[in-house]
Amino acid sequence: MSVLDLPVYGPTDPHGDEEHEPDVIVRVDFLMSREQITTALGIAWAEIAGDRSPESLTVLEVRHEVEAWLSVQAFHTLDVQMERDAARTWPPEQQRIMQLLADFVARAYPPRSDPEQLPMQRPRYGDGTVTLDTVDRGEVTVDEPAWCTGHDGESVGHFTDITHNGPDIVAPIVTAKYGASQIMTAHISHAPHADAQPEPFPLLAVELDGRGDLDPADVHALARALRLAATRIDRAAANLEQIRRGQQ
Repeated sequence: MSVLDLPVYGPTDPHGDEEHEPDVIVRVDFLMSREQITTALGIAWAEIAGDRSPESLTVLEVRHEVEAWLSVQAFHTLDVQMERDAARTWPPEQQRIMQLLADFVARAYPPRSDPEQLPMQRPRYGDGTVTLDTVDRGEVTVDEPAWCTGHDGESVGHFTDITHNGPDIVAPIVTAKYGASQIMTAHISHAPHADAQPEPFPLLAVELDGRGDLDPADVHALARALRLAATRIDRAAANLEQIRRGQQ
């Protein structure tokens, strides 16, 4: 059987690590047997199982977990080598070689050129309204909820993309190993004119971030951050419910 005859699945989601800002997307096709896939899923399942049963897995979750496990192994190997390289003092000839390799990478994986700069919004606020520019309907006036932080600094988009965002709700974490960061960022959000995925009521946009190997002291710091995140999410949920009731 030719490789071209094999079914292709993925990529389901893009994968990366939290410590490096991506410049390009590198796609790799893995030729895998079902035994290899089952083994990868078994390892991933041991990490995510918790109170779940295997029957609860969806098709997309299975593909995501298999691809995520493969990516974790690759990024872990890269991280180990990068730490070793950072600790080295390269001789002049090796420095020349590494710079040459970096130049080849820039040629082989050029970043996408910056898109044409979109015009910026010049919002005009009224009594419970805001007037915005759109690329498809021109100037429009829409309701502006009191909890929205405004639209200054936003680029002009389509009418259906108009989104109201509340102030950020954060849960900071400080560890000796990784320093200060945010383990959670959230805000109330509402795109009332969206058509592809309608939002009749505001939602809570939540981003959780955190991965690493921690010693006991940092684990306690993580626990405190998670408790703080849970408290603030509960308060945000109560605020969100109040806002939604006011729209009914």
